[in-house]
Amino acid sequence: MTRPFSGRKDGLSLSEALPDRSLFALVAMMGFLAALTVAGASGARALSARWSGGAAQLLTIQVPDADTALTAQNGPTTRVQAVLADLASLPAGSEVHQLTQPELSRLLEPWLGETDNTALPLPAIIRVKLPVDTSIPATLEQTLNTHVPGTIVEHNARWGERLRALANSLLACAGLALLTVGGIATMITGLATRTGLATRKDIIKTLHGLGASDSYIAGRFAWRTATLGFGGGLTGTLGACLPLLLLLQMAAPFASTPLTAPDRLLPTNWQALAATIPQDMLVALLLLPFAAAFICWFTTQIMVRLWLLRLP
Repeated sequence: MTRPFSGRKDGLSLSEALPDRSLFALVAMMGFLAALTVAGASGARALSARWSGGAAQLLTIQVPDADTALTAQNGPTTRVQAVLADLASLPAGSEVHQLTQPELSRLLEPWLGETDNTALPLPAIIRVKLPVDTSIPATLEQTLNTHVPGTIVEHNARWGERLRALANSLLACAGLALLTVGGIATMITGLATRTGLATRKDIIKTLHGLGASDSYIAGRFAWRTATLGFGGGLTGTLGACLPLLLLLQMAAPFASTPLTAPDRLLPTNWQALAATIPQDMLVALLLLPFAAAFICWFTTQIMVRLWLLRLP
């Protein structure tokens, strides 16, 4: 026998039982927090991957008193020249570059400003990049300190390991935060559904007695909460776009080429803006409204069907 109430027309007046403002606003706030959490986790992972990529092949060498004369087997030379001579024995294809005075000035500008650094007792800075799939010679640091005492060798791989550990910690915290946000959204949806069921209890019992199926009743409630969840999730995600845009602009010097004015706040060069956004973060932000709708739909389906099972 064909059961009535199989169409999509809502006979439960859910617009009154589940008002727009409360559930919509709460899901929007949860969407805002989820968007920021996803962006933070994705940004931390992207920065870690960029900074740690190839870090094992990078070295920074500081030579104090670089111009001080040093007596070597081949005759007098300076300390920095002796270090450069030792670095000539590195594997073929290694890039050795001594920073010039203008480069040192730009390096110190964030801390000292635009000043004349020629009077400062700055060490010579040598940047070394080894070829891919090669490792730093184990005896390099000992050799340099033997020939030129006081030479400081900084292994960039150590910073890469620290950044990876930091990124993993941030990803774990982000995962926990997302689970918390999802749990709160589930509780909010459950409370809203329970309120709607209590408000329409008599009508639901009457329709159920007349032959309305559990699927019809649960579907009407689930469709309503899913619509509100999608709208709230979309609103929250869009609301997070402005602070995320500002954060991306701040992180651009560490990840890619920064946007130039007047593209910084409201960029018209969308291709340049898209280049600063990690693709996985963009996909996650696009999926957030659908995730919010699914949480609302699934929670409501379960609650309504359990409630209907208890009817006489």
